[in-house]
Amino acid sequence: MKKLFVSLFVTGAFLLVTIFSSSQALTATQKIGVVFSESSEKYANTTHPGGTYEGQAVSPKVDYSSTYNKELKAFFLYQQQGFNVEKIYEKDLNNLEALSQYDAIVFAYTVMMNHQQRENVKMYVRNGGGAIFAFQTARNESTKFPKAGQMDLSPLIYDVDSWVMEWDNLTEVFNARFIDDIVLGNSTVSNTNTVHPIIQNATKELGKSKLNLTKSDQEWVEIIKPWQGSTATPILYFSNYDYTSKPQTMKKNEFGAAHAIEYGKGRVVQIGFKIFDYISVDAKADWQDNENGVAYTTTRGDNDAKVFMKHALNWTTEDHKGNTPRHYKLSLYSGGVQSYVAPSGRFVFYSTVTVKNNGNVPSRGTLKVEIIDTNGHVVGQGHERYIPGLAADATTDNADRKDISTHSEKYQIFMPGNLAAGTYTIRTSFIEGRDDRKNVDEKFATIAEIKTLTRTKGSKKATIAAVPMFQDVATSNSGYYDIKNLHALGIIKGSNGKFNPQGTITRMQATEMVLRALGITASSSTSMNASDMKSSDYGYAVLATGLRYGIISLENGKMNAHQPLSRADMARALVNGFKLQGIANNTFSDVPTKPCLL
Repeated sequence: MKKLFVSLFVTGAFLLVTIFSSSQALTATQKIGVVFSESSEKYANTTHPGGTYEGQAVSPKVDYSSTYNKELKAFFLYQQQGFNVEKIYEKDLNNLEALSQYDAIVFAYTVMMNHQQRENVKMYVRNGGGAIFAFQTARNESTKFPKAGQMDLSPLIYDVDSWVMEWDNLTEVFNARFIDDIVLGNSTVSNTNTVHPIIQNATKELGKSKLNLTKSDQEWVEIIKPWQGSTATPILYFSNYDYTSKPQTMKKNEFGAAHAIEYGKGRVVQIGFKIFDYISVDAKADWQDNENGVAYTTTRGDNDAKVFMKHALNWTTEDHKGNTPRHYKLSLYSGGVQSYVAPSGRFVFYSTVTVKNNGNVPSRGTLKVEIIDTNGHVVGQGHERYIPGLAADATTDNADRKDISTHSEKYQIFMPGNLAAGTYTIRTSFIEGRDDRKNVDEKFATIAEIKTLTRTKGSKKATIAAVPMFQDVATSNSGYYDIKNLHALGIIKGSNGKFNPQGTITRMQATEMVLRALGITASSSTSMNASDMKSSDYGYAVLATGLRYGIISLENGKMNAHQPLSRADMARALVNGFKLQGIANNTFSDVPTKPCLL
């Protein structure tokens, strides 16, 4: 019996060692990057006065603890846990291809990023990368680094002007809305359940059902709340505290202190408190401020924090088949439309327009209404309104206490009182994009509605009517609503009331459509060296402009303007026109298999 017991014991021990070794081997083969952000460290060490900016109070910027120390802790912690860790520097964030070589990237207090870096991080995660966002990731714009003696206007809120888009173009990765930065005193972070794999594995390793991280003094925490139906799952909570700077907002066990997020093919763990303050790391390095890698004396929970961070990283890098697609979907409609000669003698048009976000990503852009004559010229002043944020969440449980997935407003457009008799087009559209961004690929119309305004000779009123759909596109057609929207946007035209949905399009027609979608006007001053076209030829300006923007290319020195567009040409036009990017490893028998950057 004793021999049997020994045998079983040895067998069990062997299995455990085998499993542990194989887990270690997998961890060692995965490539982990830890970001070392020079501007984030420099920013931490600066101080700036407070003041007022465009009517908003700007708080003084005080000296923070070293960001570099947090980065060192992350690097040595994961290295000592057996991960294959490398340092990533700020410049590397400018290159999506460089980021794609990592299975996961750790952002330890990386508060500073520029627009392109945020875009690259977003695409990296969407394409399957893992990430740890450890406190206040990408909250500030690095190109607006504050100068000595001046107010700190680098926080993105001064640019985005809405907490809906708190992280600017990285926001949708978080699958959550920003609530507030809040001070907690004598606080505890813990889990309320063990359902999520990160918590299951952490509590199993620790041999207890609950993680406890406590801090006896006061600290700032970052409060976010997942969108309704989002893939952001709270896994740690701010479970207790003796003091909060925002008692009207903060409630115990209501807001997550850490969230597990699935976005596209990737996974992210967001952490809303300074978790590296709880962790001690024994390593020789050029530690700043004589910290030497030790945990803050006011914190407890070093081992809990270390084990949590290990399993958080494991979860982001594990082989999984999940894919949470991005779903951009807006609806737009107008009502109460009237048009008549006002007492002032001018012809007035007024209506109420509503735009609503029905998708799973936030939106922002300009609501635009134009009245257009038969020559394509705008009549009257038109109407524009920039909407800084349409939430991907219709609930009212937010800072504004109202549904901000919807924007509705009344407007009026004045036209000459002697408006010529005839039929005009009323185009109401939404141009997606931040209002201060200038690049053509960052702002384009995504949805529109068109109506007609008809005035008969001598009439004091105009008749408003819906524009009929193409005769040959039935509502049962799978592309009906897309075709209707592209028609309303003015991107496609049709002919004699028909669209010809099964027809082919020429290279010139496709170029013209992409230019319209991007809002680019064909330039008559642009030239090209195509052997089969002269500057006087129809469509020359369109194709020369398309060539300039990389939307179309020459084929053996020829434009072949009236030849059908190939699938390869279509892909090039969309990728170059809209500056699409992503690492593609899909294989096709008739396409080179070398991975390419899109």
